Amino acid sequence: MPRSALPATVRAFAAADVGPDIRAALRPVMERLRRLGAPVRWVAEPNWHLTVKFLGDVESRQLGGIGQAVREAAAEVAVFEMGLRGLHAFPPGRNPRIVAADVTAGVEGLRALHAKLEARLQAFGVAAEQRAFLAHLTLGRVQGRGDLERLWKAAAEHAQDDFGTVTVGEIVLFQSELRPEGARYTPLVTAKLRS
Repeated sequence: MPRSALPATVRAFAAADVGPDIRAALRPVMERLRRLGAPVRWVAEPNWHLTVKFLGDVESRQLGGIGQAVREAAAEVAVFEMGLRGLHAFPPGRNPRIVAADVTAGVEGLRALHAKLEARLQAFGVAAEQRAFLAHLTLGRVQGRGDLERLWKAAAEHAQDDFGTVTVGEIVLFQSELRPEGARYTPLVTAKLRS
């Protein structure tokens, strides 16, 4: 998107792609969960990604500097393998709000990326996280009350499923536009990890 077409502020985040193999492994499981009709807004498959750092609203005029900061942060972390296994309800407890897949390999690489991004982006007014970074792939968000018991039971049946691995060789800075039909993500900057 041309910089001139951007609004004064954009909602942005940096994320790693999950790759075609993980998508293929998750697809039939997600189709099964969707058919349950639970009050969940499912993340569209093209938007399956692992968020490394949520920036929130940033000024468009700062995107050049932010993009450079993201590139520099990525270049400080070596390429790594990321693996996903199992579905779970998040947060744990009585009222989970998210259906997520667990990251079981590559957590240290994701934490390193998160820490590098946190350090570099504070110069642009991006707040540091108040909670510890928790690597997970969000697949759906509960949108209201309803019969969720069947959903959590079905998700638990996939708690040990291996969804595969992907080589994380880059992260992408996305613009996020929230729309009634679901979020639209536009890539702004691609940042390569150290090979």
